[in-house]
Amino acid sequence: MIHLRRAADPDRAPIAAIHAQSWRDAYRGVLPDALLDGEIDSIMSRRWEGQAIRPEDAVLVAEQDGGLVGFCAAWDGQSAYIDNLHVLRDARSRGIGRRLLAETARHFLGRGRNQAHLHVVATNVRARSLYQGLGGVPAGIEDKNLYGTLVPNERIEWRDLALLLERAETG
Repeated sequence: MIHLRRAADPDRAPIAAIHAQSWRDAYRGVLPDALLDGEIDSIMSRRWEGQAIRPEDAVLVAEQDGGLVGFCAAWDGQSAYIDNLHVLRDARSRGIGRRLLAETARHFLGRGRNQAHLHVVATNVRARSLYQGLGGVPAGIEDKNLYGTLVPNERIEWRDLALLLERAETG
């Protein structure tokens, strides 16, 4: 059984570990092996140790059998920014990402926000397909500097978060 909840301070290290593992899985061949096999664990650990998480933000975790299997981090703004959605490889294709996105949309709709956006590595076909299936609209590609490597990223926008919530809950 998967349980979703808001992240707490003790979740920072497991979130960093999921983040690093997900990057190793998704970005092999996109980012240098030296980064993925070496530095990425310490980079993500430092990032999540120092990451400010305000009450208006939505940092949610998916928990199973006492351990984290995924997380979604989104920051409040006129258009909420969905910064990360990562699920461990063995837990994928079970609707966890959809559930995390549904709860993220519910959080921001409750705060009076109606829009959200994210950036996804353009070669990440699986993620792009998920986001577009949930009503996300492609809004251009631009290079992003990912720890020293320029990588094309596609912007995906939801102009109506209610659509994301509806599709995530019915999919």
